[in-house]
Amino acid sequence: MSEETLVRSYHPSDLAEIQKIHEENKLDYRFPNLDSPLFAVNKVLLADGKVRASYAMRMVAEVNLWLSREAWTDAEGKWLAIKALDREATGAASDLGLDGITCFLPPGYERFGSRISGKNGLGFTKDRPGWLGYSKHAGVRDNESNNF
Repeated sequence: MSEETLVRSYHPSDLAEIQKIHEENKLDYRFPNLDSPLFAVNKVLLADGKVRASYAMRMVAEVNLWLSREAWTDAEGKWLAIKALDREATGAASDLGLDGITCFLPPGYERFGSRISGKNGLGFTKDRPGWLGYSKHAGVRDNESNNF
């Protein structure tokens, strides 16, 4: 890196340079609205006075579902319970201004993935085919597990 390198917070005047970088990289997604309050963190790297990189973090809600395996209702009743919870929680997320909801399924839950994304499902779609998703923790962490 250049000796004249600086990392600072994003300014709206950086937008055109960041859009140009996005276009040059030929990424297969639409450029987001960086002025959205959902971009809670947005940093730029300046080298020789020019924006050379941007690193933005958009807030997205992650679904966590806990469903009793006890025989309190049949499979269809449990599906209806999940749909009711999803409807209320999605509405609450929207009311907060959130526009993205993510769901991670562990191995063995492929059938449930088909259910939440299929006809009469919950509206989920598989994320960016061919892309791999990664996560990391940014705050205080439970040292007893790898869970977030």
